[in-house]
Amino acid sequence: MYIRYEPLNKQIMKTSKLILLLMLSVSMVFLSGCKEDEEPEVSVFVGDYVIVSATLSQTLTLTTNEIGNIDVPVGTDLTVMIQGALLGAIQCDPANAYIELHEDFSIYISCSTSQDEINAGTWEEESETEIVLNLNSTAVPSSPTGVVLNVTDIVMAGSSLSGTTSVPVSKTMLALIVAAFTGGNATLDMEATPDVLPITFTIVLEKQ
Repeated sequence: MYIRYEPLNKQIMKTSKLILLLMLSVSMVFLSGCKEDEEPEVSVFVGDYVIVSATLSQTLTLTTNEIGNIDVPVGTDLTVMIQGALLGAIQCDPANAYIELHEDFSIYISCSTSQDEINAGTWEEESETEIVLNLNSTAVPSSPTGVVLNVTDIVMAGSSLSGTTSVPVSKTMLALIVAAFTGGNATLDMEATPDVLPITFTIVLEKQ
């Protein structure tokens, strides 16, 4: 009877393998921990924006008292009206007012010439080409439940963001469109016009 001893080099190899497996296990735990601690990716839409322009993207038919129906064509400039509708809740010149999309998906409307700001609601990133702006009644006082704007077909070009959306517009604003489009020669038929009418337009925002 004899006791068999493994060669020294075999023992060393086994020990080395055990050490290597232990190191790999520790490395995998460390790496997985690092991944969990990584900062979440910030949306490309986060930032402060001013409204540069808004133009009608679908023909708008309105009824007047003097000449019946008129068609306001695609491309009609609505910038001042949209600035008033979306930024009018804050006491600020529209040229100095801007929309803040925060990382926590809150929306604020602020003024660059004062400390005024209002919590305007929340926003969602649906995809690379679509965001949803859930504006509350503080931002849009004319609507007790607020307004939801789906901005689709978004194109990012440098610091510029453009997309298509629609917003409900009051009779007062529609009357201003009629007056501007007809050069003051016609007035909106208030009885034939709904209290609120959605209009579709292309909006261009500039990131600050």
